[in-house]
Amino acid sequence: MTRALMLTLVILVGNSFAAASEFFVSPTGHDANPGSEEKPFATLERARDAARQRRVTEPQGAMRIVVGGGTYRIGRSIVFDLRDSAADNAATEIVAAPGQRPVFSGAAPLPGGWQPAPQELARLPEPARGKVWMADVPADWPAFRTLFQGDMMLPRARSRGFRQLNIAPAGGQAIDQQHLYLPAEAVQSVADFSQAEMVVVPIHPWVMNILPMTAVDRATGLVRTAVPATYPLGPPHFANFPHGTLWIENVLEALDEPGEWVLDTAARKLYLWPPDGKKPGEDVVAPRLTELIRVEGKLDYDGPSDTPVRGLVFRGLTFTQADRWPWEAEKTGWGLQHDWEMFDRPTAMLRFRGAESCRVENCRFVHSGAAGVRLDLHCQHVAVVRCELAELGGAGVLLAGYGLGTKDVSRDNAVTDCHVHHVGRLLWHSAGIWAWQSGHNRIEYNHVHHTPYTAILVTGRTSPDRNGQGECSRTVRWSEVDGALGNKPLTWHNREPLMHGRQNIVAANDLHHCMQIMGDGNAIYVSGTGGGNQVRNNFIHDIPAQNINASIRCDDDQHDTTIEHNVITRVCGEGIIFKGNNTIRNNILYDIRDQTPDGTPCVHKRGYLVLPYGQVDGSIVQRNIFVS
Repeated sequence: MTRALMLTLVILVGNSFAAASEFFVSPTGHDANPGSEEKPFATLERARDAARQRRVTEPQGAMRIVVGGGTYRIGRSIVFDLRDSAADNAATEIVAAPGQRPVFSGAAPLPGGWQPAPQELARLPEPARGKVWMADVPADWPAFRTLFQGDMMLPRARSRGFRQLNIAPAGGQAIDQQHLYLPAEAVQSVADFSQAEMVVVPIHPWVMNILPMTAVDRATGLVRTAVPATYPLGPPHFANFPHGTLWIENVLEALDEPGEWVLDTAARKLYLWPPDGKKPGEDVVAPRLTELIRVEGKLDYDGPSDTPVRGLVFRGLTFTQADRWPWEAEKTGWGLQHDWEMFDRPTAMLRFRGAESCRVENCRFVHSGAAGVRLDLHCQHVAVVRCELAELGGAGVLLAGYGLGTKDVSRDNAVTDCHVHHVGRLLWHSAGIWAWQSGHNRIEYNHVHHTPYTAILVTGRTSPDRNGQGECSRTVRWSEVDGALGNKPLTWHNREPLMHGRQNIVAANDLHHCMQIMGDGNAIYVSGTGGGNQVRNNFIHDIPAQNINASIRCDDDQHDTTIEHNVITRVCGEGIIFKGNNTIRNNILYDIRDQTPDGTPCVHKRGYLVLPYGQVDGSIVQRNIFVS
């Protein structure tokens, strides 16, 4: 498209046309340039600042930043704030140049290059000797938890799977959220645990934790972690994990296969056995941040109202190669349900935090240790449309409002026509799409598959513990709760007006091959949230997972949900579970299996329609077809 044609483009917002002021960005540009198509800027920040300056004189004007193809390596988060907010009849667009694919990467090559690691390097397994390369990590780079080569996230060196001990030795430290006991073989397999992290499934199989191993007692096998786990660190009470429930990562002893790597943060050395056996090149990159772009308004967290950014549009962009955000020591009570995510944290590559009337369209969020997109706290009329979210360490899309209280400002958003697959590669409990304390949203026409846990979540489960130790308990806005309820008990019906995950529509989604690792999950899960949620017209099929609970499940403390016109077939586990006053009608369930295709028995196999416990008085169950 010629410059003359591009300058005459208009954008439609609402019912009005607005001519757009344009700025151009290119990897071959320079920030001293004027930002024209012939002399583009080099960075998105420079183009953002130019658009801000133009908006001072044209407050009603539309702004368009046209980003040329190529890779833009980001060393710090790019923030769009109220200065970038658009008028009602305009927008600030950040769009790919026609026919081009700009890529925003959170990673960069190691600046010092690579050298062969000494063959006599202590603790290195014999098969790896002579095949490992090493690089110096700059002192000002953060410790990273992921590494990439091109479009591939390289696996961090990991031991074989072990199983933590079930009970403590006589007179020993009790097993709790910071202590467990390794079997003797695991202790003996590693000479130095100082750089190690532990991937562990605790007593409840619906969560996993990645924890730094602060201390290991070699005599007893006692491990202390620096960060508390979600639950006591004994082995899972149920569910099958045939390859183990505990793995030790980032130790040289486990660097025994091509593609694996170890980071020694003390010595600032990175060790890599290249996948192809060749000297690593510029395509091996280490991430320097997790959050690439943030759209942030002015939030009055404790107050009743916020000032959101409006009118930001991202179109045709690729986000990639960001780092996994670590669990934090002081986050007990700040985790979202079962610590599947953290409340109000920068865990995703693109994050909206105080935004309205924004759009993410035809973007890709791929090959990253981070989650894809977050909509935090105050987000309304934000649409994620026709995007691909794949090969991510965490969740695909997360909508997370304020905690239990009267501040209901996460609503009326949409996640539609997206392709979400192979997420949760590092954090296995991650969902494809999740709405927590967020309502009146549309989650429709998405294709979600190959997830280690649940495909779609609508939840608000909170343990209302005033001491802040229960799940999500520190997100509770106690002054608002007390003002609204007084001395009334915190029953579901009493607190339902304070639970904002209501009136969501989860419809016409194609879901398959979920629940590939974790236990006690589902294809669609609704729990502990508001009323009026609708799960309808979804096609759930081909889930050969031994640990799946049900295809659709209304779990504890959930009422007023409608499950209708869904088709469920060729799935393991159970069909539909509900524990409260809900409506289940006009669904078709056939070929619900009690074992996987290879003959492995399913953990859950009670039937097509399961009412395990809870008060279901008033429920409607009618016109469903069950074929066995």
